[in-house]
Amino acid sequence: MRHSPGDNFKGLVEPYLYSALTKGIPSLFADIKALYSDSEKRQIIEDIVEELRESLASGHPNPPDADEPPTTYLWTLYFLAQHYCFLSNHARAVVVLEIALQHTPTLPELHTCKARVRKHAGDLYGAARCLESARLLDGQDRFLNTKCAKYRLRAGLIDEASEILGLFTKVSPIEYHWVNYSVD
Repeated sequence: MRHSPGDNFKGLVEPYLYSALTKGIPSLFADIKALYSDSEKRQIIEDIVEELRESLASGHPNPPDADEPPTTYLWTLYFLAQHYCFLSNHARAVVVLEIALQHTPTLPELHTCKARVRKHAGDLYGAARCLESARLLDGQDRFLNTKCAKYRLRAGLIDEASEILGLFTKVSPIEYHWVNYSVD
């Protein structure tokens, strides 16, 4: 029996994906996105992660691992949402994100991902609202605040964007120190 190059790739990428999803590495999709230029590799990745999602959703992880953290399911959903957004399957990405948000509604990354999906789908107002949800989870996070302001500007919500930017900018009167250079 001959092994195809796809079998070799699957043997290499599968443990990498499982390990990263189990550890909860948010940047996993960005790490492997370069592989998406090859449609066969992209399909293999989708098949692996979808199979993992299905097994975790059923409560019978495959491969079975007694130490499987419950967050593996969450990060698997997060990865799949980014995957489907990249493929311009925005409806599927939103469905996956809704499942993830039901699982863990307090993870800002899910809300920011949903905002990105809505932005790519052309729903700028919806994207701004999703970023607002993320921002409200951690009002002190400058990244979330600036991202929220940026999405509000994109949606034409200028006054609301200014309000957000005003939360973490300090306006102080300019003090002038005059130096007297008199010639005696």
